[in-house]
Amino acid sequence: MENRSEAVSELLLSRLPQPANRAAYQEEVKSLLAKNEKTLRQHQWTVRRIWIFVIAVSLPCLAVAGANYGKPQGNWFMNSVYFWVLFGAIEIAKYHQNQGRVELLKELKQIQLQILDLPGLLNKRDAPGPDKT
Repeated sequence: MENRSEAVSELLLSRLPQPANRAAYQEEVKSLLAKNEKTLRQHQWTVRRIWIFVIAVSLPCLAVAGANYGKPQGNWFMNSVYFWVLFGAIEIAKYHQNQGRVELLKELKQIQLQILDLPGLLNKRDAPGPDKT
């Protein structure tokens, strides 16, 4: 088990970008984040369309359920309203989960880029300046 965890950690560390490739990596991160933002906006519009559909289907079903209150037909239409509202709520939850994932990814990539800058900052600090002898 320990050998497997060492192999996984070595694999993860080998995928870290090198400070020399920072500019290319930064462009790659920008394109990834832009792609995620575009996908998130598309999903937002999809959720809006779904809710328009849910409302368009639920209102007539509620009217029929009210007209047939206490009858099996009324119960069936009311259950279909529950289904569509649950479906819409699940889509909203998926959107918020994806939004949180994208925000977390942004933060992680920002921290990763700051970590890539650390060796350069440490070298600048340790380099003797004009006042150091």
